[in-house]
Amino acid sequence: MSIRIKFLKDVRIENPYLIVGFPGIGYVAKFALDYIVEKIKAEKFAEIYSYSFPSFIIVKSNGLAEPIRTELYYSNNFIFITGNAQPITPEGQHELSDFIISELMRKYKISMIYAMAAYVVEGRVEEPKVYGVVTDPLLIEFLKKYGISPMSGGSISGANGIILTYAKEMGIPAVCLLSETLPYTYGYYADVKAAKALVEVITSITGIKIDMTDIEEKAKGFEIALRKFKEAEETTIKEEREKEWKRDLTYLW
Repeated sequence: MSIRIKFLKDVRIENPYLIVGFPGIGYVAKFALDYIVEKIKAEKFAEIYSYSFPSFIIVKSNGLAEPIRTELYYSNNFIFITGNAQPITPEGQHELSDFIISELMRKYKISMIYAMAAYVVEGRVEEPKVYGVVTDPLLIEFLKKYGISPMSGGSISGANGIILTYAKEMGIPAVCLLSETLPYTYGYYADVKAAKALVEVITSITGIKIDMTDIEEKAKGFEIALRKFKEAEETTIKEEREKEWKRDLTYLW
């Protein structure tokens, strides 16, 4: 089986809200979700493993291995989903999104889904604006109450967007909230401004109460961990390219 879930504890909640934030452009959604999870002290209750995840592990400073995985947390009537990477193929992203929705709907009967993502814009962004994409037209007016404009076109790539496909298929109301970020916010840094805008919106909608005064400081720790991940990723890519290069050379002799 290419994907499996490991439950760490038995969680008894009914009709929870699901909040999703996988790593993507500017690590906007990932940082926003990690920040909320840490602030409310949500507990991890499950992990998902897939053959579609990148083919390396992260080695921490103390020598411990950190596998690539999706992590599920809970607090009160909320389930939070994130991970240290997305599947590297479109097929893997679809499989993971489908698996998450099917498994959690079967077990907990999800009542609503909020996914977070980045909205790439050109030019300087002083105060990032948040846009919304919905699976049901009735949700448009709901978002407008919180000052969220509907996204007027385009597409959302990756699991943060794809998950709406399977939510709609299962009849679960779902929203993707996208915060403005710049196209060059890749690499070792998180777009904290964009993430903060998402945190403010999602906590306003859901009623989650957190103190955000330390968000800039938390970003520094996040970026240290991110640097280790990117270094491991780049090493793996380099090794794979070298293998391909050596394999290609064999055809010349």
